[in-house]
Amino acid sequence: MRLITETGPATEPISLAEAKIHLRLAATAAEAAAYTTEDTLLTRLIAVARIQTEQEIGRALITQTKEYYLDGWPRGDEIIIPYPPLQSATVTYRLEDDDDYDNTLSTVDTDIVSEPGRIILQPGETWPSGTLYSDKPIKIEFDCGYGDDADDVPETIRQAMLLKLTDLYEHRGQVVIGVAVNKINGAVDSLLASYKIWTEFD
Repeated sequence: MRLITETGPATEPISLAEAKIHLRLAATAAEAAAYTTEDTLLTRLIAVARIQTEQEIGRALITQTKEYYLDGWPRGDEIIIPYPPLQSATVTYRLEDDDDYDNTLSTVDTDIVSEPGRIILQPGETWPSGTLYSDKPIKIEFDCGYGDDADDVPETIRQAMLLKLTDLYEHRGQVVIGVAVNKINGAVDSLLASYKIWTEFD
């Protein structure tokens, strides 16, 4: 099993202006636009806060494309897809003598209602027969995330990200363990608790 990000999100759940105002580096959108001294740092920290959040809750936030490779067909009638919400998925596979992933599995339903997302065989269908290629023979390319825009991400998750951003910004050097940091971590955990999802894979 191997999971890679083919195309990352085109934007972040938090804008630079939001970050600056939250960190009290600016009071208004106009001031935020004028203050550019730490744009590079803040852009990097926003991305780190998103990645941390995605890893903690097991979800994708902004739409992104991932590739998920399997070594064989599952024992049951479904393939569980990580990092919901699942938007769409395409399954291709490579047989022993194939040069590439030439075969497309089209007899599946992409169930985007349940979480995590699943690719489910239709009634009476079975997984394809034939000897699979020895290395990562099944490729699932899928789009996941709440949507293309920051406003698509639940506000509670965005607020947790802002708290993470505060911690990352204020403790750029040595990690400080203390009451303030513990309060931030506790608040983040509380905000994200209802969004955490645990996915079991074959």
